[in-house]
Amino acid sequence: MATESSDPCSPAVAAPRPERAVAEAPADEQGPAISSAQLLAGRPCVTIDHQGVNYVLRATRAGKLILTK
Repeated sequence: MATESSDPCSPAVAAPRPERAVAEAPADEQGPAISSAQLLAGRPCVTIDHQGVNYVLRATRAGKLILTK
């Protein structure tokens, strides 16, 4: 059994997936782009809650983004 880590950048135990699929919004309904700098706000990673599931978005030293469950 996994335990929750005190490190906010550590992936959390995944919640069950929603049973229904969500259609992707057409390009004109996506709204303006949000910069990664705005999302991360100077932190190495940020947790994003999407439909009850936590994801961790982290920036690498090489300037790439990694999204994990």
